[in-house]
Amino acid sequence: MKEFECKRCGGRIYLAQELERDPLCPSCRGGMVQTGDSKKAKELQKYECFECKMSFYMKEKEKPYKCPFCNYSFPVTPRIKQEERL
Repeated sequence: MKEFECKRCGGRIYLAQELERDPLCPSCRGGMVQTGDSKKAKELQKYECFECKMSFYMKEKEKPYKCPFCNYSFPVTPRIKQEERL
């Protein structure tokens, strides 16, 4: 599990798969760089994008706003039943 950190806001995601390019921050859409640190999957919450089907992990209690790989917007609150797009 490789850690990526946002150059703009400091947000972090963790990826199990190799990528051709660095992901974008799921919070502020800033560029992310690999830090080299790693975490165990059991310490993290797994998310899968409904649009591109890519998986990523974040620390528990943190929620993504956008997919780091495509421009899919995750529902902001559990009360919203429709998917949003900006």
